[in-house]
Amino acid sequence: MLADAHLHLFRHGYGPASIHARLGGLSDIDAYDRLRQTHGIRAGLVIGYEADAIDPDNNRYLRELAPGREWLHSLAFRDVGASPDAAWIRNRLAEGHRGLALYVADTAAASALSGWSAEAWRSLNDHAALISLNARPEATALLAPVIAAAPDCRFLFSHVGLPGRHSAPPHGQAPHDRLRTLLALAAHDNVYVKISGLYAICDPPSLWPQETADPLVAEVLAAFGPDRCLWGSDFSPALEFLRFDQTIPVLTGCHLTSEETAQVMGGNLVRLLDRTTGRKQVFW
Repeated sequence: MLADAHLHLFRHGYGPASIHARLGGLSDIDAYDRLRQTHGIRAGLVIGYEADAIDPDNNRYLRELAPGREWLHSLAFRDVGASPDAAWIRNRLAEGHRGLALYVADTAAASALSGWSAEAWRSLNDHAALISLNARPEATALLAPVIAAAPDCRFLFSHVGLPGRHSAPPHGQAPHDRLRTLLALAAHDNVYVKISGLYAICDPPSLWPQETADPLVAEVLAAFGPDRCLWGSDFSPALEFLRFDQTIPVLTGCHLTSEETAQVMGGNLVRLLDRTTGRKQVFW
């Protein structure tokens, strides 16, 4: 079983013509539905995104897609620049979102997120919300107090912590040093890491196999363990550089048991989704 912890669905699609060509003229949702059935993906966590004029109403669109699709679970986009009030959070969760998708590009954004009200974090914590974070290492260094303030939330760091592009596999102490701020958060048992977006680590991003990313993935697995790592495809942005099937083998450079691999590739996400609903997920 696969369960995809990081994907995007946009009303009018994403990005360059090369992606639309890979989708064969299908909409995002129709293309992903087909890929999901082909690859046996039983659940997907759709990461909302409303910046850059790609899909300014993406939160609403994701909930429009949800009826009749038991597999689809979404996180609502929120600009970190302004703390939401508890009513806004309650409304998004009542619509069916499982939590929030936050983009923390730099230390200024991390400082803004750290300034969110105690009321906002209390509301998220009371609902055991999932929080997806796209945060670079410099921003991650400032987030420990945020994570400690919401112990019942689960914080999911995307794309192996966004360590930057590498033209060759980093050796020795280099992978640890680059990921130091993320690895330090392993002491918090509510922090998870998505092994996703490996094209964002490789230079060029179309590199295949993605061996350049292996030492960084290994550092994350060693620190967090296979029970707190999650596979994500990063559909459809990843298709600018790779075929969809190339987003799946992210653990080829690791030495995991079949049980550990199953956890990363799907079991852990299903467990998190069970936790946020209080019931077992039922998939086709």
